[in-house]
Amino acid sequence: MIATRYDLHIHSSHSDGYAEISEIVLRANRLRLETIAIVDHFWPSVGSQRGGKNIIENRRTEIETARADYPKIVILEGAEINIQSNGSLTPVAGGLDQFDIIIGSFHWVSDSTTWASALIKALQNPQFQILGHWDGYLSSYREEDGRVVAQAIADTGIAIELNGRYRPEHTEFFELAKDCGCVFSLGSDSHSLETVGQLDYQRKLASDLELELVEPSTLLSLKG
Repeated sequence: MIATRYDLHIHSSHSDGYAEISEIVLRANRLRLETIAIVDHFWPSVGSQRGGKNIIENRRTEIETARADYPKIVILEGAEINIQSNGSLTPVAGGLDQFDIIIGSFHWVSDSTTWASALIKALQNPQFQILGHWDGYLSSYREEDGRVVAQAIADTGIAIELNGRYRPEHTEFFELAKDCGCVFSLGSDSHSLETVGQLDYQRKLASDLELELVEPSTLLSLKG
């Protein structure tokens, strides 16, 4: 298993998080994290603030300052985008290409069949590198849906997130995904300074189920 000294799911005060960029990076430095991803929500996604373009630009300036102050930490500029029922992603001012990394997530309650249908459509031309908290909003789960989704995810190379905020209820899906050859990533889904880098649960889950954790550089290579 790789060292996994990264946290690829952190929210800042530029969306629904409570910590400033400078505070997040200082904590990451103290935790000796090598890579972090700031993945805020942007209008009109759930959890976003109005004024998307200005917020994105202001956050970018703060990230660039933090990169100069902490050159040993890779600070990724990212976004968490809603996967909609038709498989499309919610739009963002300036488009998705401006970001280093994208997390695609469900933020609406759906049953297993609806979830699978939307995700399969989204995976036909994936614009995200990580599937966030995959069952956080599922009202039901069927193994046959999970099997089809797992194979589609494996075919794209995107990572299934092991999320610290939405602990999975259906860990059997991870077994299906592993058998299909899927890879996994770690994210605290932090909304507060104290939870940045809080990954012990996710690391133990990966170890117990023998899941393959992906390097951030591998996910970045999927872009474009």
